[in-house]
Amino acid sequence: MWVIILLKRFAFVFCFLFIIPFTCYGADNSASSAVVIDADTKTILYEKNAYECRSMASTTKIMTALLAIESNMLDNPVVITAEMLDTEGSSLGLNVDDKITLNDLVVGMMMTSGNDSANAVAYFLGKDLKGFAQMMNSKAKEIGMKSTVFVTPSGLDEGEHHSTAYDMALLGAYAVKNETFAKVSAMKSADITISNKKVTVYNHNKLLAMDDNFFGIKTGYTSKAGRCLVSAKKCNGNSLICVTLNAPDDWNDHIRLMNECGKKYKKQTVNAEVKIPVVGSDAEAVSCKYKGEYYALGEVTVKLYYHPFVYAPIKKGDTIGVACVYKNNELIERLPMKADEDLNYAKQERSQTTEVYG
Repeated sequence: MWVIILLKRFAFVFCFLFIIPFTCYGADNSASSAVVIDADTKTILYEKNAYECRSMASTTKIMTALLAIESNMLDNPVVITAEMLDTEGSSLGLNVDDKITLNDLVVGMMMTSGNDSANAVAYFLGKDLKGFAQMMNSKAKEIGMKSTVFVTPSGLDEGEHHSTAYDMALLGAYAVKNETFAKVSAMKSADITISNKKVTVYNHNKLLAMDDNFFGIKTGYTSKAGRCLVSAKKCNGNSLICVTLNAPDDWNDHIRLMNECGKKYKKQTVNAEVKIPVVGSDAEAVSCKYKGEYYALGEVTVKLYYHPFVYAPIKKGDTIGVACVYKNNELIERLPMKADEDLNYAKQERSQTTEVYG
């Protein structure tokens, strides 16, 4: 009979620690300010004037889109008013009395960088631009953006509207953790509906077409801010966020910076063989193994969980435990601990009897 026993925590923890000089300075790029961080740990992998306050143009719309998504009202219809259209610059092409869902405003804003769509989101959620700016600054404080002041939802320069490369990287790292935001910012094109008319919009972020590992997030430009870009890229299972402010060659800057910083993740292999006691077999224990490969900045640890004993018969390849792999104290994978051999029932000698006839 098989007996179900709660999994027992294995006593040993396997740790692999690498000491890496993460931050680099002075790499060749065109930006006035730049930074690359690990999205999970916020570790700075590269910086150049990362804490210098500057205009950030339409990368501001990352916050506008995020607040719209977090409102849980994406299916709500929005009726466009004249005050929503009182703006300049890039446009989604909205007109007074147009009807569009909040979701399609977000998609249109992220794709075309429409200032009209950003204003529409602001008036819908914040009642007016000032009220929405208060929402933006409250969220910025929650995220840890200590050197940022939001004034406009679109990124048009007004008053003290400014941020830093580092703060915008924190915003980017926070935003891509939201599945809806990540999906929208990674789309190369999308169909939206404005007053029952289908409109196809295209993403201005050329990095999405240049490298499939990029998955967002937002471009920006004003004459004061120059070319601004926040990007996200997958690198061997890790997510990197790169920000450049006032960078004339931003596409190439991001490709070079991401490639350089991706090399800082060191390959780590976790594997071991464990002996687990067996009941009902001639063998005292069964051998099981696990193996995994990861790229990480710091330590990778493994905790093993399995029954204190198992019953025969056992087939090679049977899963009889699990190895939980942690990176930066966060569970990233569960590896099966599989039997490395077949074990049958124990051989039992038949008892022999002698019959006596009388």
